[in-house]
Amino acid sequence: MSLLHSVAAGAAHADRWCDPSVLVSHLATTSCLCCAAIFSLPSSHEWSSTTVVPPDSTGRCDRQQPKSTVIGLTRRRLSRTFSTLGGSSVFMHGKRSVAGGIPVDGPQESLQTTELQVLASGREDKPGGASPVQIPTSHADLKGEDDITILRDRDAERVLPYSADDSPFPEVRAVVRPKDDASVPVNTVRMWVIGLLFTIIGSGLNQFFSLRQPSVSINSLVAQLLAFPVGRLWARWMPIGILNPDRQFNIKEHALIAIMANVSFGSAAATQVIQAAVKFYGMRSDGGFEVLLCVTTQLFGFGLAGLAARWLITPASMIWPQVLSNAALLATLHSRENLLADGWRITRLRFFLVVFLGGALWYFAPGYLFTGLSTFSFVCWIVPSNVVVNQLFGQVTGLGMSILTFDWAQIVYANGSPLLVPFWAGLNVMGSFAIFYWLICPILYYTNTWYSAYLPLLNSNTFDNTGHAYNTSRIMGPDGSVNQKAYQAYSPMFLPVGYAMTFGVAFANLTGIFVHIILYHGPDLWRQWKGTNERDIHARIMATYRRVPWWWFGVVTVVMFVLSVVTNEVWRTELPIWAVFLAFVLPTIYFIPVGVIKALTNISSNQLNLLSEFIGGYAMRGHPMANMIFKFYGYVAIQQGIEFVADMKLAHYMHISPRTVFAAQGIAALLGAIVQCGVTVFMITTFDEVCTPDADGNFTCPHGRVTYSSSLIWGAIGPGRLFSPGEIYGKLLWFFLVGPVLVIITFCLGRRWTNVNYLSWPVAFGAMSLVPPATGVNFSSWWATNVLFNWFIRRRRPAWWSKYNYVLSAALDCGVAVSTVIIFFCISLPAGPLTWWGNTVYTHTADGQGTPYKRLPDAGYFGPEKGSWS
Repeated sequence: MSLLHSVAAGAAHADRWCDPSVLVSHLATTSCLCCAAIFSLPSSHEWSSTTVVPPDSTGRCDRQQPKSTVIGLTRRRLSRTFSTLGGSSVFMHGKRSVAGGIPVDGPQESLQTTELQVLASGREDKPGGASPVQIPTSHADLKGEDDITILRDRDAERVLPYSADDSPFPEVRAVVRPKDDASVPVNTVRMWVIGLLFTIIGSGLNQFFSLRQPSVSINSLVAQLLAFPVGRLWARWMPIGILNPDRQFNIKEHALIAIMANVSFGSAAATQVIQAAVKFYGMRSDGGFEVLLCVTTQLFGFGLAGLAARWLITPASMIWPQVLSNAALLATLHSRENLLADGWRITRLRFFLVVFLGGALWYFAPGYLFTGLSTFSFVCWIVPSNVVVNQLFGQVTGLGMSILTFDWAQIVYANGSPLLVPFWAGLNVMGSFAIFYWLICPILYYTNTWYSAYLPLLNSNTFDNTGHAYNTSRIMGPDGSVNQKAYQAYSPMFLPVGYAMTFGVAFANLTGIFVHIILYHGPDLWRQWKGTNERDIHARIMATYRRVPWWWFGVVTVVMFVLSVVTNEVWRTELPIWAVFLAFVLPTIYFIPVGVIKALTNISSNQLNLLSEFIGGYAMRGHPMANMIFKFYGYVAIQQGIEFVADMKLAHYMHISPRTVFAAQGIAALLGAIVQCGVTVFMITTFDEVCTPDADGNFTCPHGRVTYSSSLIWGAIGPGRLFSPGEIYGKLLWFFLVGPVLVIITFCLGRRWTNVNYLSWPVAFGAMSLVPPATGVNFSSWWATNVLFNWFIRRRRPAWWSKYNYVLSAALDCGVAVSTVIIFFCISLPAGPLTWWGNTVYTHTADGQGTPYKRLPDAGYFGPEKGSWS
């Protein structure tokens, strides 16, 4: 059917266009036809004429070359060309009780399925003598997208026991197949070449543009999306042999490429230390120091991730919602099944394409054409000079009570996609922000607590006693220490009330999270340590693969520690050995608690950056360089390690050999760190103006500059002058006690009233880590979206939710990511920003200008008497 014929056929059935699912289906069909035409993918007739060869002695199952070259595009053709693997034909949605945020199985029912034995042949790393696993198969694998199976709401709500042939949890069943194909080639040259190319290009580009302001970042989802056509073209055009094992680019290869991109695309945090050390502290660039610093900070988390696998990966209750978005995209691209869900028959692929294209096109509006749609504080536009209104409703330095934004990037900024967070967790997040920032902060601010009324209400900068940004150069000596006389003559440091509140909330979380994990998750963690916990179908499948011995990760951890000691001793960074040891201990003890919360809710409770600065500032006061390195060793280990664990869970869901994953993650992380270090060193040593305010191309090193300023504040001035008893913010130390007390009270109340167990303080505290610069709109719009999909639609239309929810999240994320790259490279970089009322209206308000509530006193400054601080 030609493209014109497809459109004409749709017009002939105009009476059906009132059905939204039919309308979306026709729009998606046109998009699919265009994409298929571009890539010249094989038709359904080609696949139908292909003979399947049984696995040979190596376990490989190759396909013969197509026997016909039929030209023409049909709906069934697309179902063949966009898929290599099928999926489960039934998804379920279960009712569960909660205990401190952990889903607990409710009534258990069995799912009747056929079973298939996975044989040892073809699995290179399967231990000898391992018994085959019984896993379900699905007739959907034999169907095209026109052969529709009905997904009923009552089936989508069914609850399964751990012994069933599918996951106990509906979130996982929605996107992950409970079956394994051991015959497909995984550890292939095709996978390695594509994965390493994406690693080098993506990590290099992201690091290059991280030196620029404004910057752009290429999301790993973009790599996951682009890898599909690249892999398909490779499989089709390369001759069969060592470079191309067969004509099918399979889902496991695709997942490994996505994993390699995810662990390498993020800018290595140690490069910020390099920028600060060379360009701002004046240290000589030394390649050995810089490479070792990048490698050790990136790979320490890799060791921790593997050591924590039995607690964070194997248990079925460790769902990892962020991984389900990646799994949904993989399943959408590789699966050809179709389910009729609440009257919607459009396939996941077509649904993805429509949302992806629509989201990408729409983002041009809030992302470039009318940025006021992103910071949609229309109340402030009406009364731009009313300070109180702007402080309450503004989205720049205000509390963001205007609630609404039309920018998906704003919605996901603080806590990721709301479609991936359980409703009860979203309620904790929104309730926490409302209490701490919409209720307590205004009370403190308008009563001028901590002299806060002379400053913006919500801002991440530090200020002096005249309301200007704190100028550390006025108090610093030539050796990097504080000049006490200059400090007394200048000003103490002041924090906006919203920023100070974030410190208090972080203090509560840093102590409360341990008590929460012990009370709510302690028994489960103990069973996992002893290996007596129940295993679901995915754990049983993965048990047939040879595991990575724990000591492999132990060796990685020890080697990274030794190299870190050598790095800091040889190059004399003033970070003593005991401090390096402490920097490694902190993430080690926080890793599992932070990982458990992330795995259950997709909310990050990693606030070790504040704790590292706090401890380092007290322990190494007067040594800003050492404080800076101490912070990054502690914080990055968890940040990077959690990403490693998430990708290991994706491999767990995709049933990929753990040893292959170990090699892919380790090599990609090592290569990415070296590439990013090389790009940074090349830029700052080749071009003298880089990292200066007048640098060509705006390569001003914004992240390195912030890191330098932060090291001066915490390493030179130190937290003792801010938070010690008797100082301005000394009472915030009580939050260290508030966290555990609240957790214990909640636990005791939960034993009497079970609904109280929905309250999770690590979620409530941890979600505030990006406030500021995040404001109320990043939470209110996020929560509204969470309620709509994960409460209203999930309760009313569970079949629709099961089929489309995670695909919708992946499509929106991909659309914004691709559109951001296009806007930056094709419009903003060559032409500059678009200047008109819609893009500047918010900058002319009291909110945009950060106008404080109170004016300076007649003395010209606020706070303590001049010279009374020390």
